[in-house]
Formats: sequence, structure tokens, C-alpha cells
Amino acid sequence: MPLYIDEEIANWVDVCWSEHRSDSALKIWQRVKDDWGEDGPSKRWVSSRVKGLKSRVRELDPEPIARPWGKYWPTDADSVEVLLTLHHEADLLSSSNGVRDFRGVTARMAVWACKIRNFFDCSNALDRLMLLQFSIWFAGQDRWGVEQYGQEADPYTSTHTATSGLMAWHKRDSNLKQTGENRWGHVFRIWDMWAEDEATVRQIVCDYLSGHIFPLTSSRRMFPIFDQFQLEEMDVTPGREEVVQPEATYEPIDNLDELDSDWMDIP
Repeated sequence: MPLYIDEEIANWVDVCWSEHRSDSALKIWQRVKDDWGEDGPSKRWVSSRVKGLKSRVRELDPEPIARPWGKYWPTDADSVEVLLTLHHEADLLSSSNGVRDFRGVTARMAVWACKIRNFFDCSNALDRLMLLQFSIWFAGQDRWGVEQYGQEADPYTSTHTATSGLMAWHKRDSNLKQTGENRWGHVFRIWDMWAEDEATVRQIVCDYLSGHIFPLTSSRRMFPIFDQFQLEEMDVTPGREEVVQPEATYEPIDNLDELDSDWMDIP
């Protein structure tokens, strides 16, 4: 078990908890172990991290659906085009994978799809799918930043891993030297699998879509998203203060595998 916990892994733990808030800290640790192996933190470290998150992360209301031509639907022609394309792609993906009751993407996804649309050629099947996936990644990370820091959250800091993945996608066919990185936190190179296993890529995106939308919009959601007043003001960009990322953290040097006495009490 490493004494030094990389910031990327620490952030991964935070996002994992944000997506599985009904899980105990023990289950969160198991998820981390399954994904990071021996590079992951100890049970004690995860327990402390979960306690800290529970004490400071704000509970927010579900995010509404951006139904076509509804309240959260844009009016300019370019945005309408990309969102109708995104809605159609998500609807087909859901129905083909047995996901019922799809009504539309979230309002936050719609905003991000319009922001990043120029990185994708929507006449291409893979591009349409990746626009959907990146919209999910950006919306989820943006939400998580607001949950942690409120309206003063810096969107670039919050969506840094999604932005890193987007740049890798943008450079995928160029002659520029690649960094060799295959993942950035929860973001990874799904597109590299497309040529050999298109069905798996579609299933991965469908799993992300259903896991993102339905918990965020259901009264029985696994985790909350944006307050209504925040959604009303989404198109306004107030002055934001710089959010300082926490430094990489370290394990205590005492018995790392000893559980806290209240370990199982952490939801």
C-alpha cells in the first residue's frame, strides 16, 4: 500500500463516492482496489476521505431534462441542430440496449454539448457517440465541482480530466506526438476500441448515459445534481475565484490496514 496517494487517484475516489453515495466506505474502497490495484489507498485513508466528503459536499436538487423545444432547449439554429442530433443518438442508443423511459439529456449535458460541438463531426457515427460521451463526462464533472465548491467553482479545474480526454480525442488522427496516456481519472480512450468492437463501445456509452441521467432526475436518485436556481442562471457566467486544488495527500505511517472503529457506520 503506497504512502503517497497521487492526486489523480484521490480525485478518482472523490468522484467514485459522488456516483455511489449509498455505498459504505468499505464498498468504495473495494471499487478503488478493483480499478487501481496496489496503487490505490488503504481502507483507513478511504474511510477518512469519505467522512470528509460527507461533511462538506452539498446536497443539490435533481437536474431537469432538456426536452426538445422545451424550457431548457436553445433557440439558435446551430445549437438546435447539435442537440437534436444528440437527443436522437441517445434515444436510439437507449432503445437498442433495452433502456426504457428515455426522455432527453439533462440540461447540463445540453449546455456542454453546445460548448464542445465543434470537436465532432455529427455526420460520423463515432463522432456522434463521442459527443454524447464527452457531454456526460463534462456535465458530471462540472456538477461535482459545484457540489464541492458552490457557484465559485472554477469550471476548468472541475473539468480538467474531461478536457484532457477531449484534447486526446482532438489529436487522435494528427501527426503530433501523443502523450501515451490512456486515461485521465474516469475518462479514457473509448474511441480506440471502435474499429474492433463497436458494440462494446456503444454499450459503454449507454451505461454511462443511463447511470448519469436516471439517478440525477429521479426522486430515488443515487446522487443529486443542481439546484433549480443554478439551472435558471446557467447561461450567466459570474466572476469566479480561482479554486486551489488540494495537494496530493499522504497515508498515515501507523498501522495502515487497521480499520476505524466506525468503519461500517459510514453509508
